Amino acid sequence: MPYIHHQLNGSSIGYYELGDQPLTIGRGADNHLVVDDPTVSSRHAVIEAADAGYRIRDLESTNGVWVNEKRLPEATLSPEDNVRIGTHNLQYAEQISDELQRTLKIKKSWIPGVYYTAER
Repeated sequence: MPYIHHQLNGSSIGYYELGDQPLTIGRGADNHLVVDDPTVSSRHAVIEAADAGYRIRDLESTNGVWVNEKRLPEATLSPEDNVRIGTHNLQYAEQISDELQRTLKIKKSWIPGVYYTAER
């Protein structure tokens, strides 16, 4: 199952499992992935399943979605793509590495499809 690795200033914030349901991203509390950053719109972007995997789509945000340092209205995600929304980085991964599984404990939150990490 693919994941989005949410990072800020090089620190890991959490992992979000991607599935059939869209993953909304924004500053508003009603998003699946809440980004606490004044440069992020309340409903900034969405990641959704597509024929070729997953795609991210800008929801007409003020500051845009940056995929691999290019501002794009939408893009199909490939492994290791870096997405920047405000000052936060989101990295698309097809799966979590064995090394990461040994160093992090993945816990499922009360939000369906959302996981967070805690060091062992």
